[in-house]
Amino acid sequence: MDYIKMLREDNSLSDLLCDVCDIEIFPEFKTPQDECGHLAYNISGKTFARTGSGSEYILLEDGSIGFWGSEGACGRIADNLQEFFEFVVNCPYWQDYLDEDEYQDQEELREFAREVYEEHMENAADLCGFDLPEAQQELACRMGIEKMTDVADILMRFYYCTKREPRFVSTYTENDGSTHSGTGSLFDR
Repeated sequence: MDYIKMLREDNSLSDLLCDVCDIEIFPEFKTPQDECGHLAYNISGKTFARTGSGSEYILLEDGSIGFWGSEGACGRIADNLQEFFEFVVNCPYWQDYLDEDEYQDQEELREFAREVYEEHMENAADLCGFDLPEAQQELACRMGIEKMTDVADILMRFYYCTKREPRFVSTYTENDGSTHSGTGSLFDR
């Protein structure tokens, strides 16, 4: 299924994705952020979406999905678009799940995921008057994605994806020629 095309052609669905997941789909692919020529990536790709903070989701040349964060984080997030949308629909605000210690035991991860999700539901209701589970279910249904009650397997797939080689790495070059590169793992913060 061509999720990007579907979202580009359906404004209400695209708006719902933005409301639930803080992901805005671009009307066309763009060149990834390069910080005025200072930022380079080890894997080529094209940006298809961004977050409200300016972070970008990049379709990499191997078909996997990379993430470049406006605060400098960079790494692979999913092995393909199907897995990307399954992940973000089931785990909105996924950066709150970036506690590597929780991924060492499946039951601990399951409990951690429940706690994070409950906090997301409360915040959505309190701050926005927004019913997150209802909106998520509508989004999943309209996109043809299964809404999972237990996201531990999805989170483990995400975890392994962030660790696989080659990692998606950004390198920033200063005006003096010195460089700074990340590890390519979103868990290394």
